[in-house]
Amino acid sequence: MRQLTRATLAFALTMGVGIGLAAANAAETASDEETFTIGMKNLLPPALFDDNLVVTVGDPQAEAKPQPIAFTHERHVTTLGMDCNYCHSNARKGVHAGVPATSVCMGCHALIDTTDRPELVKLKDYWDKGAVIPWEKVHDLPDYVYFSHKRHVIAGLDCQECHGQVQDMTVNQRVSSLKMGWCLDCHAQHPSIDENYGTKAELRRAELKDCWTCHK
Repeated sequence: MRQLTRATLAFALTMGVGIGLAAANAAETASDEETFTIGMKNLLPPALFDDNLVVTVGDPQAEAKPQPIAFTHERHVTTLGMDCNYCHSNARKGVHAGVPATSVCMGCHALIDTTDRPELVKLKDYWDKGAVIPWEKVHDLPDYVYFSHKRHVIAGLDCQECHGQVQDMTVNQRVSSLKMGWCLDCHAQHPSIDENYGTKAELRRAELKDCWTCHK
């Protein structure tokens, strides 16, 4: 008798849970205002979520993102022959390449006439107001990905291998997907590993496949 009671209770509970789930799903489908809806979830509430928080990884956009100042890499790198590390000095000594401070720009442009140069007028206006130039990120990995510019610069990689032919760009634009498979393909075959590790190159390639290398 006790076994029959337990079996009956288990059946009743199972049916009750099933009916409850069906009712919940039906209610959720019928209303778009439920707190926990089926589908994609944002980490932040909708009121705090905007395009600036979207990580720039994946297929490159067809057009470059508008910037507050139309800085041209082509003029600075190709025409003037400036080295990338002059402006992005953190690339060779830290995790992030960084964006140069306005003072770095003004180190040159304080002596340059702004007549008929509206972009330079914008630069000096930011400088005079003591405001930070609100550059739009072009390359931005998720927070759970660890990437060190220093390790790659010291290894001998050229900036163009990840960032494309920046020296030919007016407004900077992402050309690589920056997806995990893209990085792993590079780690598996880049010649710098042979040059830097010699007989231990294959061991280093095995280490670079370890999840801990990029997901600390």
